[in-house]
Formats: sequence, structure tokens, C-alpha cells
Amino acid sequence: MFNYAESIASRNTYMTSIRETMAEAQRSKPAVTISMDGDADGKSHRFYTNRDRLEGDVKIVAPADTRFDEIYITFEGTSRTWMERLGVSPAASGRTSVSQTFLRLVQPVNEASLPIPRVAIKGQEYTFPFTFVIPERLLPGACNHTIAVENQSVEEAHLHLPPSLGDHTISTFEDKDDLAPDMTRISYAIRVRVLRKKDTEDQPVVLADTARKIAVSPSIPDAPPIHIQDRSTEFVLRKEKDLRKGLLGKKIGRVCIFAEQPQPLRLAPNSSCPPSTRVPVSLTFVPANAETPPPELGNMTAKLRTSTFFSTQRTSYTPTVSRSTPDPFVGRYQESTLLSSRCVSNVSWEKQEPPLSSSSSSKPVYKAQIIVPIAEPKCKHLVPTFSTCFVTRSYTLELSLSIRTSKHSQPNLALKLPLQVSQPAKDSREHDSAPQDTSVEEFFVPRIISPSTLQQEVAVMAPPPPPPPPPFDRRQGQLPQSMLLHPPNEMPPPEYSVFRGTGGPPVRIPPPVGISPGCG
Repeated sequence: MFNYAESIASRNTYMTSIRETMAEAQRSKPAVTISMDGDADGKSHRFYTNRDRLEGDVKIVAPADTRFDEIYITFEGTSRTWMERLGVSPAASGRTSVSQTFLRLVQPVNEASLPIPRVAIKGQEYTFPFTFVIPERLLPGACNHTIAVENQSVEEAHLHLPPSLGDHTISTFEDKDDLAPDMTRISYAIRVRVLRKKDTEDQPVVLADTARKIAVSPSIPDAPPIHIQDRSTEFVLRKEKDLRKGLLGKKIGRVCIFAEQPQPLRLAPNSSCPPSTRVPVSLTFVPANAETPPPELGNMTAKLRTSTFFSTQRTSYTPTVSRSTPDPFVGRYQESTLLSSRCVSNVSWEKQEPPLSSSSSSKPVYKAQIIVPIAEPKCKHLVPTFSTCFVTRSYTLELSLSIRTSKHSQPNLALKLPLQVSQPAKDSREHDSAPQDTSVEEFFVPRIISPSTLQQEVAVMAPPPPPPPPPFDRRQGQLPQSMLLHPPNEMPPPEYSVFRGTGGPPVRIPPPVGISPGCG
């Protein structure tokens, strides 16, 4: 019977053997290096977008003679989300997570470059080139819902490539924050796996599994303006307020602030110039009486509120802040970033006199306009507005204007505007550097056919007309004069005859009753 000291010694011996076995497996693991064209230090410092080519090679070196069966080189896009669920009981609480591979492109490996037999010689370097092209869209299988989506636009949005999000291990995101929570991650990587099949089991042994991550910022076109209801709590495009001198002072007038939905903020990921847009804000002041001057403006503050929605179940709609029926399976993370704050006291009011046809008690109206510039904040990386089955990103622009009615009173008027962050597609000439067969592309180009163009195409497609018959010389031949009214190739059928001297059309002579034609 073992005592306590012997049991501890046997346990240490067992753990030591396990560590030695793992270390030996790690030492015998083939070394895989993924290199991409244009990267000097082995890291990718740029963003890739649709139709960009990912070219490079994979180098594999085995520290010992290693038998293998397959080498897989793929370009994959994965999405991972997790949520903490709080239930009434411990069994209903806990963390739920989901992982989805929405994109997988496979690079065929040339069989001639593999050794025969499939044994990697110790110290020998094997090189396999690869070429991937980032697609324009995802396949319909990437958006597979058990519940039908609300409308076609939701499915169209889910088939767009999502941008890289929440993965700070990429060298491109080392000094910038993409405002993503820890619960979401979207990443793209070139993955290499070396497998060896087992004789007894169907599951192969993974000898090496290496991935190199890259940053993808796909093109997202400009969407139409959002339909905003009159009593929306999520967006406010117009705000009115009565102004008073102090808290309990007399009323000096009524001010109205209004702004339309701004133009999209168009990204240019690999450009040194930050994207920008502007928002025109219109002001209208109606004084309490004709002698009251317009108030002095204070500060205009612009903030960007970033909303990230995530779920562990496929969403059949686009999540929003003001959804009437909140979904308990959808989480939300918001973060506010200050864009600018400036004094606008130098903005002048323009007085508009009432028309002469109006009554004498009419009051003048003062109007002004403020142009608010909007730019991407420093040390922040904005991704395009997108929506997938599990993750959604949206932006809201918050504008706040202070108005000085007295020394100690500065009421504020706030607007909430939807801001779309898009990324225009690159010119196709920048991607298609290699010559292509233009006849294939022209086959799929839609055409507008007008009546004249249709006649031309029909004339081209129709067979050529037969050549005209040779001229007929009446002096040749031994036919009677009545038979010379028609050329030989236009002789009437046997049932027809031409009367001599009439010069008219041929006349059909019916056969006798009971006698078929040609029966004598």
C-alpha cells in the first residue's frame, strides 16, 4: 500500500511524462511560415477590400521526418459572439457563445509539389504559392435563417462582407480603437493546416495549424435616407423651445433648430486624410415682440454615438435602439466620442421683415445657419455601417447648441441625426491590372435596344437575301409568246394557265369532278 510520499512522487512522475510528451510533440511540429507579397517585416499594415488579391507563399519545414497526408491552404472569415445571460435560476444563467465561418476559400495545392511518399524530410523547405481574391459578396448559404427575415433588405445586408472588428491582434489596429466590445469579434485570416489521417479513426491528426490575420474593410455603398417617424425617440431632426431671461424671467421668444440627415461619412482606409462630411444646421428665432433682439449663440458640440448590437442567435431584423419589442437575446454596447466643440457666437442673425400685406402686429423673423464639420476622431477606427446575422454596427450624430439668454442661463437644444458610414468601391481599373477577355464581360452587360437598333440587329442576324435571278433574254428559247411573260424560274404551277395576249395574272383551271389532277 502506497503512503502519502510515494503517491506524491508517482503523481509528479506522471505529470513530468505528460510535459515531456507535449514538449516532444511541439518540437516535432512542422514550422509553417505564411508570407505575403509586399510585406517587408512579415506583418500586414494595410486594409484589404473587395476584389483585392492576396498573393504569397507558404513555407513548411519539418524538424524531423514527418509523415502527412493533406495540406490545406484557405482564406477564412469568422465571427464570434458571446453573451452573459442572467436567469431566475443558476441553470438558466451562464455564458452562451456562437461561432460562424461565413467565408472559406480554398487554394488547391499542386500534387506535383508534394513529396512521394508523403513524408516531409527533416530540414527540407517546401514552398506552396497561394492566390486569393476577396469576393464582392457572400454566398446565400452564409445567411441561413430558420425564421424568415422581415424584408429583402435585411437579407441583402447580411450578404455583404462585414469588416474586421474587435480583433486587436492585427498590426493594423495596434494604435486605434474600433469601438467594439469584448463580446464581438470578426476576423479574416489565411490559414494553413497539415493533417495526417489515422488508420483506426476517421478524425485526422492536426500536425500544424497556423493562421495569419489580415484587416478587411469591404466596400459598403451609400444607403438611402432613413425613414424617421414624427414621434421617434431615437432620432430628432427638429427641436423648438421657448426662451426666457433667466429661470423665471419673461419670455423673449421661441427658437427652432433643424437639420437634415447628413451625407454619409465615406471612408478611405489606406488614405492619410481622414474622412469628413458636414451638417448644415438652420436656426429660426421668433421674438416675443418686435423690439426684442435675437439671442447670442453659445457653443456647438458634436458627439458620435457608436452602437454595436450582438446576439448568439440569428436575427431576422436590423436591431435598433428604439425597437418597440426589445429582444432579450440581443445585447447592445454604446460608446460616445467627442468630435468637436466650438464657440459660434460670431454667427450673425439675418432679419426678415414681415410682408406688407400682413397685419401691423406681425413680428420679424431671424434666421441663421451653422455649418458643423464632421471628421473621423483621432485614435479611433470607424468601420462601415453593417448588419450581419449576429453583429450590427450603427452610428448616431448628437448635436447640442447652447443659447445665452442671460449671464447665468444657457439653455441647450439637442438633435440626434442618423449618420451612415460607408466605403465606396474602388475603381475596377485599380483591381484588374491583368488583361482580361472583354468579350466575356460584354456578354453580361445589359443593353438598351431602341427600334432603330433592333432593326439593325435583326438585319445583321437575318440570313442574306438570295441573289437576283439572271436576266432573261426573250429571244432565246423555243417557247410560245404567251409563255414568255414569266422567266423560267417563275413558271406557274401545273394547275394554272395564262391566257394568250391577256398579260394578266395566272388563272387556276379546276380539274373535272371525279378525276384527280394528273390522272389522265
